[in-house]
Amino acid sequence: MAQALGEDLVQPCELQDDSSSLGSDSELNGPGPYRQADRYGFIGGSSAEPGPGHLPADLIRQREMKWVEMTSHWEKTMSRRYKKVKMQCRKGIPSALRARCWPLLCGAHVCQKNSPDTYKELAKAPGDPQWMETIGRDLHRQFPLHEMFVSPQGHGQQGLLQVLKAYTLYRPEQGYCQAQGPVAAVLLMHLPPE
Repeated sequence: MAQALGEDLVQPCELQDDSSSLGSDSELNGPGPYRQADRYGFIGGSSAEPGPGHLPADLIRQREMKWVEMTSHWEKTMSRRYKKVKMQCRKGIPSALRARCWPLLCGAHVCQKNSPDTYKELAKAPGDPQWMETIGRDLHRQFPLHEMFVSPQGHGQQGLLQVLKAYTLYRPEQGYCQAQGPVAAVLLMHLPPE
């Protein structure tokens, strides 16, 4: 068999260069920065290091507590303290509470309450082949360096496919356009598909 492969490929063990057994750079020094995800989930991002744009932890906790209080009594808060909600929005919604706050702010909680099974029905329904093909071609372009959307079979790309398909069924006169992908992907980073 060695002759079939060529004599030059078979060398005695003592003559072979064994420098590869030392391990790769990532094995010796830990994973490279291109493999690490930042605090937002982007691979190779630089927001993992604290810098001038980062808020102190006690300020973040204080803002979180304000949002928890406002969202626990949402209807009352919106009717009596709308300006405070507006001011808090401008300061920024803490990332830990975005999944709770965004549906309240855009009215999605009301839509889900009025039609609780709409998304489930749309997700089960077969999509229009024309739109499904177009959406399928665009999926890999949506945040390819985000840990949620790296794998074509991962929950990020599959969830995005389901959301975009459901929207084309919900609003068939609008269908799908490429600009919907990034918007839906950002929402999926913080919210469930529904």
